Amino acid sequence: MKALATLAILLVAGAAAAAAPGGAAGLQQQIDAAPAGATLVIAGRHGGGITIRRPLQLVGERGAVIDGQGRGTVIRIEAPGVTLRGLTIVRSGRDLNTEDAGIYVGAPGAVLDDLILDDVLFGLNLKRAHGALIRRVAVRGMDLPLSRRGDGLRLWYSDGVTLTAVRFERVRDILLWFARGTTLHDLRVARSRYGVHMMYADHTRLLDSRFEDNAVGAYVMYSSGVRIEDSIFLRHRGSTGVALALKESDAVTVRGNLLAANHVGIYLDGTPRTPESGGQILDNVVAGNGTGLHVLSSAAGNVIAGNVFEGNALPVRLDGGARSDTVWQRGGRGNYWSDYAGFDLGGDGVGDQPYRARQWFEALGDRVPELGFFWGSPAVAAADFAARALPLFPPQVLLEDPRPLTRAAVPEAFRGGGGRWAVAVAALLVAAAGGGALWAARPRLRRIPA
Repeated sequence: MKALATLAILLVAGAAAAAAPGGAAGLQQQIDAAPAGATLVIAGRHGGGITIRRPLQLVGERGAVIDGQGRGTVIRIEAPGVTLRGLTIVRSGRDLNTEDAGIYVGAPGAVLDDLILDDVLFGLNLKRAHGALIRRVAVRGMDLPLSRRGDGLRLWYSDGVTLTAVRFERVRDILLWFARGTTLHDLRVARSRYGVHMMYADHTRLLDSRFEDNAVGAYVMYSSGVRIEDSIFLRHRGSTGVALALKESDAVTVRGNLLAANHVGIYLDGTPRTPESGGQILDNVVAGNGTGLHVLSSAAGNVIAGNVFEGNALPVRLDGGARSDTVWQRGGRGNYWSDYAGFDLGGDGVGDQPYRARQWFEALGDRVPELGFFWGSPAVAAADFAARALPLFPPQVLLEDPRPLTRAAVPEAFRGGGGRWAVAVAALLVAAAGGGALWAARPRLRRIPA
């Protein structure tokens, strides 16, 4: 203990003596001189570009800063069992080719605890860093165009990594690549590109997290056994604005999430890859989106039940038509659809008639893309209402939910409001005009041969 205390005092004194970060009494010499297992306590401001080659703990007193001064990676960890705690790490280099980062970890068992990373290109760059623990870390990227930013987290060939209470802002992606058994808990990602991008990231758990104002909230690709639970996805807009997308992934569970005010809430493509590996989309609130659920014809074999589809401009879009192998109820309970017009005479919270999604305007829009200008307007709902009321052109049934729910808890901010009255009035006017046209055309219709 006396030796460790002496080492800490020497480091504090050395920092005070240095005229600038990276001075003669630099931090690298102190790290190189420390024995394996040592705890180094530092204060003040130090130059970056350091490399840790033996297991030790580097702990910062209040206000301790390691400054990369705009060159390369600030801290490189090349030994197993290294701990960084209580440090502020700033100003990495800007070279995407060399992946300049706040922290690079290239060995297992690292602990990154109570850190602030600011003005860094890549935040945390982990390669073969199995079993790393990252908690209470904030990463803020550089003020650069999105295409020139680095990833807030790049996790490559690293299994069993845990992140909890980690914040990312103004980065490119949170990328998991060939990583198994990752736990992402209490993650926050804002104003970036991909909130989480998983590729070959089997058995990842994404829990109690929040994604806001990114291009995409979470994108799961070529992965199995992923669980996404109790998370919030808000305001992912633009032509690529998807809150949650699943592509060619098996046995994915999506449960208890809020997906609101996005361009698309949930997007399914080729998921699952095989019907026996079907996914479960259960008990989510999908509210106030442009499209609530977009399912490609390649996605079949999922169970979609207990969800709330409230106030979406288009509740569901099925490219390629309905699939009979998608199951829309579980345990005798389907989904809540805010445009369901049936009754619940038994009072059990389940509609007496199936919910059938029929979209005349959507089928027409597939043939005339220019009509996409009207999506989300009262004209669309009015046209569909008129098509149902005057079935001259019967709309296609997109899906049938046999046990629709009639009661659901929805956050007030995402409930449908007065706009429904505008839709109803417009729909009645369209239907009345259509009825008047049919009445005026009766003499001509009588002359049409059967």
